[in-house]
Amino acid sequence: MVTILGIRHHGVGSAKNVVAMLKRIQPHIILVESPPELNAMTHLVGDKYLKPPVAVLCYDEAQPQRASFYPLAEYSPEWQAMLYANTNKIPVRMMDLPIAIGWEMRDSQKDNGQWTMDNGKTKDIDLSSSIVHDPINYFAEIAGYDNSELWWEHNFEQNFIPDDGHLFFHRPSSVVYSPEDHFEAVMLMMSELRKAGIPSSLDKENIFREAYMGQIIRQVQREMFSNIVVVCGAWHAPALLDLEKTEKEHEALVKKLPKTKIKVGVTWIPWTNDRLWMNSGYGAGITSPGWYGHLWKYPNDAGELWLTKVARLFREKKMDISTAHVIEAVRLSEALAGMRDLSRAGLFEMNEATQTVMCMGDSVLLELVRKDLIVGSVMGKVPDNIPKLPLQADFEERIRQLRLAQTAEQKTQELDLRRDLDLARSIFLHRLIILKIEWGSTTQVRSKGTFKEVWKLKWKPEMLVNLIEKGIWGNTIEQAATNLIIHEAGQTDISLSFLSVLIAQTIRAELFSGIEILLNKIDEVSSISPDIQELMRAIVPLSDIGRYGNVRKTDLSRITTLLESLLTRICIGLPTACYGLDDETSQKMFELIRKVNETVLVGWSVSRDAMHRVSDNTDAMHR
Repeated sequence: MVTILGIRHHGVGSAKNVVAMLKRIQPHIILVESPPELNAMTHLVGDKYLKPPVAVLCYDEAQPQRASFYPLAEYSPEWQAMLYANTNKIPVRMMDLPIAIGWEMRDSQKDNGQWTMDNGKTKDIDLSSSIVHDPINYFAEIAGYDNSELWWEHNFEQNFIPDDGHLFFHRPSSVVYSPEDHFEAVMLMMSELRKAGIPSSLDKENIFREAYMGQIIRQVQREMFSNIVVVCGAWHAPALLDLEKTEKEHEALVKKLPKTKIKVGVTWIPWTNDRLWMNSGYGAGITSPGWYGHLWKYPNDAGELWLTKVARLFREKKMDISTAHVIEAVRLSEALAGMRDLSRAGLFEMNEATQTVMCMGDSVLLELVRKDLIVGSVMGKVPDNIPKLPLQADFEERIRQLRLAQTAEQKTQELDLRRDLDLARSIFLHRLIILKIEWGSTTQVRSKGTFKEVWKLKWKPEMLVNLIEKGIWGNTIEQAATNLIIHEAGQTDISLSFLSVLIAQTIRAELFSGIEILLNKIDEVSSISPDIQELMRAIVPLSDIGRYGNVRKTDLSRITTLLESLLTRICIGLPTACYGLDDETSQKMFELIRKVNETVLVGWSVSRDAMHRVSDNTDAMHR
């Protein structure tokens, strides 16, 4: 027996009903719509150190920049299916198209619009996704909705109510629906859409994915599993029903799939609510991950707990919110649900009640609720013993030593560079910037001293892909940053101003073996550069380095010599460079001279002769 459960990815109601059905069916094996590369990681679902939201990161070991994420929240049906399997010690397998084959298909399409088959022949298969009408919209429009997500949520996600240990759907008509009825309704809806020839945006790829899924199910049947549950996206469910009828068709399609030698690396990584959010660009994203998490945790909440959270948030922001506000907002949300013939108030009704009662009609304040509660800043955790590249392991060890926390919320970190720990943190963060992993960015410091740095830190999951990609440069953060600096310094078309910025970053990151290489390169490029403005632009970042001589205890005598050499060249060539300029160009040149003059006087102790030469040029230009 094969039972197909069509779900909405990250759907609370779908997840609740999947759990209920698994308890009733008690399958011998569970198949989940995800690439088989994930099979190596599913045993960790249920581990106390693996806290969703998390994602499985799949990356090409030869080209780590080619990567795919498979995010999971606690309320994701796939997560709950894997958790049920591991808890009850039954097999669970992934059954979607392998990610490596998917990459090969897209590469072939990108290169020549065709897939090359084993026999050398080609078949025109367009994988580009044209913009099509969302199939669910057809039902949503009939019901009077202009938003298919809201229609699906009202009918399939938020109307579950626990009853004597089972889950049921309540409707205004007082008819009670069981989990079996829920999945039957989903199957019927998707079957009718597909019979009517309604397309989805990924139909051309889905043909091959569904063929592969069908072959996996047949393989499991041949292994003598008699009670099989399949958890897949609702759209795919009808295609997996009649396995005998579609066997030959599926075999033919699977044979056409390209062969691949790509070796895929797989690991768990922490994920965040704002990356589950639809507006982040995630294709299977949801509009309200924070709200869905609340529904999962409090399925019986009629709004009191949610609106209490909203009130608490406003109070933290120094707004006057009383208990009466919460009571009136709950009553208004329930009244709105009744007017709209809904069995219970949803997020839409609670937002309207919040805006009317607590925000006095001000929609701007609702943005605070969206950011902190509806989306939220939750970030998952992963165990320390999962597979890691050496660079990734070094990164995690360093942030443990430096006591830096990876959080989805933006945190401000003020560093006093006279303290060893803060100086080490600054060096580490500057090394990440060199590696183009911009976890942190510096902001303006009000203090006049040179020993303060203020960083704004916000971790994003995709930064881990950048980190893995940089593994080709070394096994530690220091080694990788140094090798990347040396590589960039070796480029033939590198500009002097870029080299000046690079050496400033290198000194802040205390990559001493790279400093001498950059200094030699600056000497080489500046000696042959005829562009006076380029030399002047290079002075500014080089001059700014001066303040690190005291705080970071760096020997900068070589840079002092180089700086004076550049100033001499600028002052010799400046009169000629200023000859025959029009008014607009003259003004730009004057601003550049003034900036160099101020930078040198404030940021660096150069010889008196050098300073006089710059000042004389500035005065002459002004006249």
